[in-house]
This record gives sequence, structure tokens and C-alpha cells, in this order.
Amino acid sequence: MKQFLLALFAFLFCFYDNVFAQDKLDGVYAGCEFSPSPIFGGGMNRTDVAILFRPDGTFNSSLNSADWQTSVSGHYTIIRGEVTLKYTKSSSVYGITKYGSLSNYAHELFKLQGNIIPPGYYSFISAMGGGGAAYGTTYVGALSTQGLNFDGKGHFSNSRYSGSMVAGENVGGGSSSSRDGSGTYKINKGVLTLTYTDGHTELHSFFCDMGGKTRMAVVDGRVFFVDNDDNTTANNTKSSAAAKKTSENSATNTSNATVPNGKTLLLKANAAHGGDKLNALKTARLTGSVSGLKVVELIDIPNSKVRVEIWKNGKPVSVQQTEGSNGWQWSSGNKSDLPANNVAEIKTALYTGVIGLRRSSLDQMQIINTQKIPDNDMYTVQCRLNGNEYVFAINNQNQLMAYGYKVGDKTLFAMLSDLRPVQGITIPYREATTSGQQKLNIQYESMDVNPVLDGQSWAVPTGN
Repeated sequence: MKQFLLALFAFLFCFYDNVFAQDKLDGVYAGCEFSPSPIFGGGMNRTDVAILFRPDGTFNSSLNSADWQTSVSGHYTIIRGEVTLKYTKSSSVYGITKYGSLSNYAHELFKLQGNIIPPGYYSFISAMGGGGAAYGTTYVGALSTQGLNFDGKGHFSNSRYSGSMVAGENVGGGSSSSRDGSGTYKINKGVLTLTYTDGHTELHSFFCDMGGKTRMAVVDGRVFFVDNDDNTTANNTKSSAAAKKTSENSATNTSNATVPNGKTLLLKANAAHGGDKLNALKTARLTGSVSGLKVVELIDIPNSKVRVEIWKNGKPVSVQQTEGSNGWQWSSGNKSDLPANNVAEIKTALYTGVIGLRRSSLDQMQIINTQKIPDNDMYTVQCRLNGNEYVFAINNQNQLMAYGYKVGDKTLFAMLSDLRPVQGITIPYREATTSGQQKLNIQYESMDVNPVLDGQSWAVPTGN
């Protein structure tokens, strides 16, 4: 035993000595920072982080600039395994893990490679919107997607799509465009050269993850996720095609003469998703995963309480909780008040998605617009409640296939799939949400209907 302890001590000493002895970084580290937002009724906010570290102590966090190889965003220092990044007006700190990645309480940055591209389909989506009935103006939204497919043999294909939609009580329309291309590619020290068949070329910064459960690449500072699962890829392709078709069709949808009553559509959806069982829902516990992070959400409808927890390595790292019109947030042992706009957004979990189809919720909503999506057998019902806007998209089987909301200046849209019955309530186990500038895939693992949520369930976490 003594020899074992001595050997263990020697190993740990050498390990920490090596970590603390490191005084420089060289290469690109990247990852995604997630902040909680209602999962079942909304999604999560995502911020892409990509940083080029140089051995001379400088770094660049703007890999989308033409001079990304030489541009300087700030300086960094490493002291006893901690990397401190100093910008002009701010700073941030990361710890160096035993695997060589950089980690803080919010996210983890992995070192990427810049001289090889594993074959696969790399996708990115962005969306934004503004205006709407709550502001007394017409809603204007825009969606764009980009996909890069590399065959591993020097050939690529590139697909881009963009669309816009205008919607209001007395106006509807939109436009769309798409562009595809293909050719050959080369990668060298993070510089990706795309040569199209028509002869023109494009230069991008490109770094990728060589392995792991969730593969990713950073293209011009934006994180593209790679998915080689045939079923998932097919589903994503269908969703993109449906979104494109929806936008195209909206341009011709100027008459709603044959559109059924919006409240009737919502009540039919209520029945399809559980009816009395759904109406009797009081509490819920949902567990899911987002890009390797575990997420747990608690909902107490009568008491207007919602709690969102983010877990990493078996421990909670972030919690946001609403209690009536107020709320608090906790991270790394520190608790503070939740800003009012965050409280309003998290509380959308009570009025969106399947939970928003409860009869008591629908009775509170004001129907402001109902439209039919031509040739798609789907209707959208736009509602307003407490100054916020909600949209439900319902197919010809009365199933909820998508939803959206606008709270303040925050807009979110979600496509739903993998519907499953849970104690008489039909819920989607997969959501593809678009919020701000990012797309996020959410996979649910379980939902508890009307669980007992005691005081400990709503307690502030202990420890750091």
C-alpha cells in the first residue's frame, strides 16, 4: 500500500508539474457556450467561441476577419494551469484540463486541427426576426442555411439558402433564394481554399475536431456541426426542405378566405396531444441533452414556476429559476437576481409547445392571425398573451409540428419531430430550434407527468 501511494503521489506530482509548467498555447481552440432558456417551451441560447492562440502571448477571437492570421484581440498569460485572456475592456479565465482542453463553468474549448478535413456534412443555420403584433408593426423574419459536404478526396459541394417572410393581420408574403455549388478544395494551416467549377475561388479559415461523439468544425469563426447519422441527416434535410417550401409558399399566401377558425384548430390540436390528460397537467420534469450537456427542466403550472438546470460531468453548473414575476440564477456557487427579460422568456415554457395547448392556456390567448400554408396541409395560428406573441403550426392530423414566440426582442422558432405518447400526452422528443443566430438540436430522454416537486427540487444548489 505504501509503495502504491508513493507511486500515485509521484504520478500526480509529475502530472500537475507538467500542467503548471505550460506557459504558452499554439493553435485554435473552440466550443459553444450555452445559457439556459426554457427547453420544452423554448430552447437554449448558444454563443460560438473560437480563439487562435499564438506562442508569443497574443490571441485572436475574430476568425471571420480577412486578417485573422495576424489580427490581435488581446494578450494571454498562463499561471499554474490557468489561462487568463485580457481584452481591451474585459478578461476571462480558463483552466487547462488533463486532456488539454480549456474549461470554465460555462463551456469547454477543444483544440482543433487546421491541416485535414474528415469527410462529412458540415451544417450551419441562422435566423432573425423583428416587429410583430405586440409592437403594432408587421413581423419580418429571415432564415439562412449553409452546408458544406467534403468527400475526403478533394471534392466538395456547397449549398446555401436564404428566405424572408412578412406576416401581419392584413399582410402576408415573402421571398426566397438558393445557391448551390461544387468543386475542389485544399486545406493548409487553417486556410481552406474552395475552387468552384466555374473557376472562382473562396478563402476561409477552417479548423476541425478530429474525433469525439459530437464532431464539429469552425468555419470563419462559426461552429458547424457534423452529423453522419443517416436518419438524422435525412430528417434535417427534410426539415430544411420544409422550411424552404414554407417560405416560398408564404409569398403566394395573400388570401385566407378558406382558413378555419384559429381557436378551433388549437382545440383540435389539444385533443390530438392528450385532451383531458393534457388539461390536467400540473407539474412536469423533463430531461434531455444538448451537444453533450445534460439539461433538466421543472415546471409547476399552478405556481407559475419554471427551473432550468444545466449539468456537466454529473454536477449542476448553471441554474435559472422563476417564481411568479421574479427569479434568480446560480452559477459556480454564486446566486443573483434573474433579469426581468430572462424571467419573461423562461416563463414562455408555460405557454408554448405542447404545454401551451392546455385548454386553460388557450382560453387566455387572443387569436390575431391564422394562415394556411399552400400545398403543405399545415396552418399557422398567431396568438398574443401578456404582450408576447406565440405561433403554433398544426398539420392536417392536428399535430403540433412547430412553434415560435417573440418576447421582447427575443425570437425563437422550433421544428418538432419524434412524437411519443407519455401517460396519455403526446410530446415531441426532438426539437430543432433557431434562436438569434444559431440552430440547436435538443434530444429529450424522459418526461415525468405530474411528479411531486418538493422544496428540495426548487432549492439553491450547494457547493461550487
